[in-house]
This record gives sequence, structure tokens and C-alpha cells, in this order.
Amino acid sequence: MTTDPVCRMEIDEERHALSVDFYGTTYYFCSTGCRELFLGAPERYLNPEATDTVACVACANRVAEGIYRDGRGPYCCERCAFRDRYLGDTLKTIEGPYLAMVEAFVASLDAREHEVGDHSYRVAQFATVLAHQMHITGRPLLSIYCGALLHDLGKIGIPDAILLKEGKLSPEEWEIMRGHPEIGRHILHNVHELAGAVDIVYGHHEHYDGSGYPQGLKGRNIPLGARIFAVCDALDALTVDRPYRAALPFDEAQAIIAEGVCYQYDPVVVAAFIGADDHFRELVDRLVI
Repeated sequence: MTTDPVCRMEIDEERHALSVDFYGTTYYFCSTGCRELFLGAPERYLNPEATDTVACVACANRVAEGIYRDGRGPYCCERCAFRDRYLGDTLKTIEGPYLAMVEAFVASLDAREHEVGDHSYRVAQFATVLAHQMHITGRPLLSIYCGALLHDLGKIGIPDAILLKEGKLSPEEWEIMRGHPEIGRHILHNVHELAGAVDIVYGHHEHYDGSGYPQGLKGRNIPLGARIFAVCDALDALTVDRPYRAALPFDEAQAIIAEGVCYQYDPVVVAAFIGADDHFRELVDRLVI
């Protein structure tokens, strides 16, 4: 184990992909936010005794005064500022350090699958903003954030030979891959603090017309969190560079999602997504890829 020099959170360096080599020493980080802060002023974080420290408002980790301020602050990173803005006092139901640990674990899952940047974190932000637009607050909002973060948790049980295979999966391999929502549900079913996240973990491949899996749910039988997530997952897939195509402009991505109404996406959720146009443009423009 090592310690993030910015937020002082413990990190398993063997499983974490975010690192920087500085004068012959490798430093590891819990998030891209902490890594970028370090790159901007490494000496500041390598000499923490030289600066008075306070607790991050969102995660309670000790941070240097003024590291990151957005509203009431201070925060140890942009992620904490986002959580505090949208989740606020609801964070008390899951302690900040616990949630930060979940985020770090999810980052390692993204790294295993070679996802583009922080895919799970980006989708979690999108889902939180969209749920907020739909007037979801409190614990249900936190459950959507955590569920979006952990949506692909079940892939931890998929063999690398299938998960990382280049090219088309065989029918047998595809059947194994389709089992990851059930694996994720099984992992979380006894974790009381994350009970509300299971709806997304188990239902994120359901389609509004009933053509999805694993249960083939249709319409409003699909949990609302999973219907919200579907739109946000599509937004991320369309607006990030992929090996097979360049990222699409936001307007084009929005139009493609609108075309999927009543087939893949809930029309009410898509309407809320279009209604939050400005918020999503801002997020797509500034999120670190």
C-alpha cells in the first residue's frame, strides 16, 4: 500500500493505474483530479508539513487548505466537489472515505478492461446530473451514483480471455459475458449500504422495448435508475474517442439518443436529458478522458 500525496488516501499501487514518475520516484493517485493537482505543483504535496491542513468537506481526508474550492470547500479533488454539490448531506449515509474507496476500486476495474479514461466515473456523473434533473434527491440519488459507478462490477467474474478478446465473441462466450449483471447482483446482495445500487448493476442492459437482458424487462418494469443509466451510458459511448471512431459532437450524440426513444430508452428520461442540455454540454466538455 502507498498513500496518495494529494488527498492522503491509501492506495494499492499494484492495482491502481494512475501514477506519475517524479525525480525517480513513482507516486500513485486515487483519481485523475488528484493526479492533475500534483502535476500542477508537486512540491506543495511532497512537503505537506509546510502547509496547514484541514478536512475535505466531502470525504473527510486531510488536505492542504485551498487545494480545491468550489462553493463551500475545501475539497481534495474535483470529484469530491462534484459529490458535495449533488449529493450533499446524503453522503453521511455512506462515509466519504468509504465512497472514495469504491471509486478507487471501480477505477481498477476500468483499467482491467482498458476502458477509455474513467468511464465508470463519467457515467456516474452523467447519471447523477440526469437524476437530479428528474427531481430525485437524498438516498435514491446516492444509490444512482453508486449504481452507475458499479454497473460493470460483475465483469470481475468474466475470464480475461473473453473480457479482453479482440474481435467478435462466439455464441458460448457471449452467453458467459451476458452473465455479468447477475454476478454483480450476487456480489452486492448482502452489502446493505449499496442495496439501492443493485437496480443499475442488474438492470443496465435492459431495453425499454423489452429486447434487453438478463430479464427482458419492458417499459416501467425496468427500474428507474437503470433507465436513467442507459441514456448516460450511451452519451459516454458516443462522446469519447474509440479505436473504431472519433468522438461525436454533443448535438449529434443527443440526436442519436433521441432516435432510440421507445426502443432502447425511456421517453420521459430522454426528455429530461434534453431539458438538461446545458449541464451535459458542460460535463462532456470538461470531464477528463
